[in-house]
Amino acid sequence: MKNMVRIGIIGQSESLGEPLKESVRETAYKIGFLIAKKGWLLINGGRNGVMRASSRGAKDAGGITIGILPSMDKEEANEFVDIPITTGMGIGMRSELMIHTVDAVIMIGGKNGTLKELSAAYLNRKPIVILRGTDGFADTIQKILYQGRYLDSRKNIEILFADTPEEAIQLVEETLESKA
Repeated sequence: MKNMVRIGIIGQSESLGEPLKESVRETAYKIGFLIAKKGWLLINGGRNGVMRASSRGAKDAGGITIGILPSMDKEEANEFVDIPITTGMGIGMRSELMIHTVDAVIMIGGKNGTLKELSAAYLNRKPIVILRGTDGFADTIQKILYQGRYLDSRKNIEILFADTPEEAIQLVEETLESKA
């Protein structure tokens, strides 16, 4: 398990006033399912929304899920998280810890917290694949990227875009193989 590929899923959570769109939920589920089928480890924030849907997909495919939680309460994890890691760090610092833990990041939808995770992944040169068509920053960020591929002129790492869960997994796999 020491050499298992660790994939971070970042994306929006849900609130009572703003539920996740069913299409985004289905995409997150499929990503989790495909990650598990590859034999990779799924790591996310462990709570609701994209995190819950991707964890559920991974579990349905027999995978292992880790949720890095902002609080000290492991009960905060969704029911599809195998290993809840409590941090007591709050959402911002928890996100940093998650990014440092993973080998690559897949972004689905997203609001402000997801944007922070994207920035942390970029600064730490983690391979990033953004799934277009999933709402939020996933559908708008490319318009403001430097040369359509970078967060800034330093060009730390090229941000890749996919239109389907299968394409996202393929891009992650190709990127990780090229780094090996």
